[in-house]
Amino acid sequence: MTMVPTFIGFSPGDHGCGRTLTWLIQGAVKGGMDSLILREPHLSRAAYVELARRVSPLFGSGLILHASHPDARELSQRSGWGLHLPATVAWSGVRPEVSGLLGMSCHSVEDLKRAEKLGADYATLSPIFGPLANPNDRRETLGVKGLAAACAAVRLPVIAMGGLTCDTAAPLASTGCHGIGSMGHVFPEEADADLTEERAHGLISAFSGSR
Repeated sequence: MTMVPTFIGFSPGDHGCGRTLTWLIQGAVKGGMDSLILREPHLSRAAYVELARRVSPLFGSGLILHASHPDARELSQRSGWGLHLPATVAWSGVRPEVSGLLGMSCHSVEDLKRAEKLGADYATLSPIFGPLANPNDRRETLGVKGLAAACAAVRLPVIAMGGLTCDTAAPLASTGCHGIGSMGHVFPEEADADLTEERAHGLISAFSGSR
């Protein structure tokens, strides 16, 4: 069984829309990011496959396709790459199709229990703090105590997301979460490869240092 990474990046969904993500991803990998959930639902099938193939050597089994792309489920089945599911859809029967990592976006304990029943390898849980990538997200944040309670309710590895920075990530290891995830902090609009490297390294160091 593939080990669940402790730090997962989410691609920001704007490849080819004024910037190219490949070099930003390479910077984050230099900073220690060893897994990526590839979103980019706006890309054509051919462009999505090309991007996945370009970054796959950086991650190996840590490349995970996001099911927001209409071809992700089929491509995951054919390629052996992982698959990440939104929590809002019924996904019964998907586990046997996926030989790579299978994950789900969750926002409550109920979601986490659904992911566990589905046979997911991990689940992301958000928002822990106010999201950086979507400042208009008005959902109630879970905070450190809410994260700890949610992790205690399931045996599934939980990846904490939402508003994580080098400062906010530091206390999270004590909650029992398996790891952390980031999109807005690692891949902000003004990012270059040096910044993604710096921020990935900073998040990993903050989380690991609190263990």
